[in-house]
Amino acid sequence: MTFSGNHHKKTVLIDVDGVLRDFIGSLSAVYRREYPGHVIKPVDSRKLEDFYPIGRGIYEFMDNTFAREILEDAPVFPGAVEVLHRWEDTFDIVIATAQPPEGRYPTLSWLGKHRVPANCIHFTYHKHLLEGFALLDDFTDNLENFAASGRLAVCFDQPWNRRWKGPRVNTVEEFFQVVMDHIRETEIDGNILLA
Repeated sequence: MTFSGNHHKKTVLIDVDGVLRDFIGSLSAVYRREYPGHVIKPVDSRKLEDFYPIGRGIYEFMDNTFAREILEDAPVFPGAVEVLHRWEDTFDIVIATAQPPEGRYPTLSWLGKHRVPANCIHFTYHKHLLEGFALLDDFTDNLENFAASGRLAVCFDQPWNRRWKGPRVNTVEEFFQVVMDHIRETEIDGNILLA
């Protein structure tokens, strides 16, 4: 598929945790194994200390003690990787993920194990500084910064991002449909301006 004679593929940035990888599900599974008597509250914000009974200790638990297991063994959200394979000939897929140093190797391992198609992988907390036409992320700060740069920021629906007012999707496939619609609208607007 080409876009109005433009043979250059548009770059889309895809987050990992909360979009492709079920980090919270994996974290909770390991936590339940280690603390079988604890009750985990439903996670609906990024302040994880509010949901796990060990409080702020959850960050040491996930970033150091069990980082490799949590990240490498986390499940893929159903269908996410297959969708990326279907769209990789149409778009330049770039993985953009914020990981602490201890999470980088396990994340690379996870991406390889699940054969996630990507032309480039960025470990960064500043996704808005990367080149790209659109971003799919679950963290509202990333989305807001990216949208402020005049580009398409699409939220992967999660309980912790309810305040996002922009485009929202439930699957990676829906993201690519939003991107395609945006491209068509941009081309139509561009053609009207040129007419």
